[in-house]
Amino acid sequence: MVGIVEALSLLTPSDIDKKKVRIGPKSDGGYILVDELSPDQVVMSFGIGDEYRFDEEMARRGHTVYMFDHTIRSIDSSSERMKFFRQGISGRSYPDRSLFSIEDIIAQHDIPVAESILKMDVEGAEYEAMLFVPDSILQEFAQIVIEFHGLSRLSDPSCRTSFVEVLRKLCRFFTIFHVHANNYDGGNTFHFVEGLPVCSIIELSFVKTSRVATSPSKTIYPTHLDYPNVAGREKLLWHFPFLPASVSHDELACALARVNTYCPVGEADVPNAGCSSAAREDPALLSK
Repeated sequence: MVGIVEALSLLTPSDIDKKKVRIGPKSDGGYILVDELSPDQVVMSFGIGDEYRFDEEMARRGHTVYMFDHTIRSIDSSSERMKFFRQGISGRSYPDRSLFSIEDIIAQHDIPVAESILKMDVEGAEYEAMLFVPDSILQEFAQIVIEFHGLSRLSDPSCRTSFVEVLRKLCRFFTIFHVHANNYDGGNTFHFVEGLPVCSIIELSFVKTSRVATSPSKTIYPTHLDYPNVAGREKLLWHFPFLPASVSHDELACALARVNTYCPVGEADVPNAGCSSAAREDPALLSK
């Protein structure tokens, strides 16, 4: 049985030689991609609900966005680039339940997946969906962003097995280059699994490893690109496997400033917490 330390180690991010960009709102529904996007890259977006500003921004950038969610009837958009289908995602297809595998969805809608972008926020269905997608299709994606749920249950052997299998599968072809903890349960709330702190929900950004040069992470999360999912404090990922081996004063000051500053969700133009010059010079100010 894989231990919790080995399982969590699969979440270790790397630094890359490419710039990052945030797509979508400065709240829940915004995702981090490598800033190397071309309009001919299609987007497959699973899990829409009432928050699809990520999809709208990608469409404005010229991407064709295929949107899937069986829990809503439609979307409010006139963009011809946004193509909505009332279908959900699963490992295998169950047409009577409007649930389909990624492979079947691609074939059904004739989606050109070469070098495409995959975004997934499907409340736990990500494990089965990703476990069953063939490697031949998985390798077609250039970038993947997934919100993983249920990490607080990693003490359960079956949950940990699914988690490990999916992360190992993804990491064969992709590199984790950005991580962000969802703060829905509070900015200071962590769950302990066999004594180790974990976030219940975490957003991971992957890029095809062959597209970037990687190096051990020197990044403290959250970064200047990150914003809380719900109003309140961000979670500081100041623990294994996210904590860099070495940390500069400025990096620590900026990360703490973001965690300690309140950001009203919905005010997209309000910075979440830049690092003031005073805070850089006197870290004690960060706790006030």
